[in-house]
Amino acid sequence: MNILENDNEKNINSILAIIKSVSLVFGIIINSYENLINKNFNFDMNITQALIIVYGIFIPFMLIVYSLWSYLYLNKKNIKYSRNTLIVENFVFVFFFSILIMLSDSYSSEYKFLFLFVVISSVIQLGAKFGIIIASVSSFIILSIDLFFAPPSNVNIYFQGDLILTAALILVAWSLGKYVTFQNENIEKKDAQLQILNKKLTEQELKRRYIEHIIVNNETCYNLLINNSNDAIFVHRNNKLIFANEKAASLIGIELESLINKSILEFVPNDEIDYVENKYNDIYKNEAHTASFEQKLIGVNGIITVVQNTSTYFIYDGEPTILTILRDITSEKQVEILQKDVQKNIELLNETREFNKLITEFFSNISHELKTPLNIIFSSLQLLDLYNENDENKFMQNKNKYINIMKQNCYRLMRLINNLLDITRADSGFLVPHMKNCNIISIVEDITMSVTSFAESKGINLIFDTDCEEKIMAIDPDKIERIVLNLLSNAVKFTNCNGQILVNIFTKEDYVIISIKDNGIGIPKDKTQLIFERFRQVDRSFTRTHEGSGIGLSLVKSFVEMHEGTIEVNSQLGKGSEFIIKLPVKLCDEDYIEESLIDDNIIERISIEFSDIYS
Repeated sequence: MNILENDNEKNINSILAIIKSVSLVFGIIINSYENLINKNFNFDMNITQALIIVYGIFIPFMLIVYSLWSYLYLNKKNIKYSRNTLIVENFVFVFFFSILIMLSDSYSSEYKFLFLFVVISSVIQLGAKFGIIIASVSSFIILSIDLFFAPPSNVNIYFQGDLILTAALILVAWSLGKYVTFQNENIEKKDAQLQILNKKLTEQELKRRYIEHIIVNNETCYNLLINNSNDAIFVHRNNKLIFANEKAASLIGIELESLINKSILEFVPNDEIDYVENKYNDIYKNEAHTASFEQKLIGVNGIITVVQNTSTYFIYDGEPTILTILRDITSEKQVEILQKDVQKNIELLNETREFNKLITEFFSNISHELKTPLNIIFSSLQLLDLYNENDENKFMQNKNKYINIMKQNCYRLMRLINNLLDITRADSGFLVPHMKNCNIISIVEDITMSVTSFAESKGINLIFDTDCEEKIMAIDPDKIERIVLNLLSNAVKFTNCNGQILVNIFTKEDYVIISIKDNGIGIPKDKTQLIFERFRQVDRSFTRTHEGSGIGLSLVKSFVEMHEGTIEVNSQLGKGSEFIIKLPVKLCDEDYIEESLIDDNIIERISIEFSDIYS
């Protein structure tokens, strides 16, 4: 610590001395230049004589002084600072700066401010007390020059102005001195704390070395430590064992005497021999302090043990040797495996519980979806039967109404059954697309226009738009129809009266995008991915305002993926949803088929798909 402090102090003193020397040399050069220009010499000599004195004697002398300063302060070995040396140094510079002032226009010279630098360096080097002394001496010199050299007048303005400068010098010395004193006190406190800590660490290190010395030099303690160690200890050179403890013999399952001179690689499985040998070679090559790695150890009975190998390089009998300590970590590895198995089983259990929960919710929902249309059909039949018995006119008036109700709920049952059958076929791999080269623009447009009248009856404006009139690509028209109808039925179902549904198609060279956007009730952000999972619904309660089984969007996603496409949803609660389908443009071997989906069956398929939307 003291050596470090001395080095820092020498560095600071060297820097300050060099700066003082440089400032003095430049001051002399500038002063001489000014006097030569102004011919401001008071000696009885001409300009040539003045140049010889200034440039031939004085400046070379100062350059020699500056070179000596630089050499002494930059070469730390050639100087040893003392307080007296520093005091003399600062007074010398005060003297030199005073000479500079007197050689210049003394009473108004800017060289007075050089004293400020001397005061600051004095405080840093020698403390506040000496700094104030230097400041006082400098102030006395400045004021004396003002009194003796200033032109006579009623008011000595130079003396008054320099009073402020001298006061500043003393205040700077005092305030900076306080700061330096405070910093030195803090350093002393920290140094004392470090010395106490160093003393404690030294005592602990001495105790440790003393105990090690006792153990190593006491044969009984040494043997007790080695032979009763829970780890197997080997000492080997060029893979030949020259020492082993009892634990090593026990781990391998061989007598200790038989173990010596055997190769340590004999007890390594064949698939790890190269790996372990390379590790030992690296230790020899790099003289590594410590190397640690996992390996397997095979005993004479064929039992394989997982061990942690910690090996180090040392010199024994004048030759490179390796000390290896093997710790049995088989039980730790078994615990890790068990922990992984337990974690995996917990995850499977949670997945099973979640799946069972989904199945329970699905069957509860299915029972609701089955009972609701059946109850409506049964109630309609009862009402018709009641009218038939009591009033034949009312029967005839309400017949069509209740027949339509029963028909709609039959469609609803058919839709549920079709979806369940499609899920079963998809899971079993029997639901495959039948690809044809078709104009996807006209197919989607025809489906949309077929739904227009239904949407308008609900007070919803349905708009279709496309950036291209024709795009031939391989699709399954039936699956595309199911996709678009399902998304349109959801849009109609969840859009209020006076709402709007936009169907847009954007064509690119390699893919087609179908967008179905509404301004309905929207979907919560945390449920946007959930809706594509099977049996999932945003509202799962039986008191929900909209009917559905939670199968439709799952099937839509399956149909899209059959076309090697993707589907995603952008939605904001209360502002609406947008379903975006992206299908790759591909062609199959069949010829282009120009067909329209507007046939007699399209109305029935629409009625089935929209059957859970009641007026």
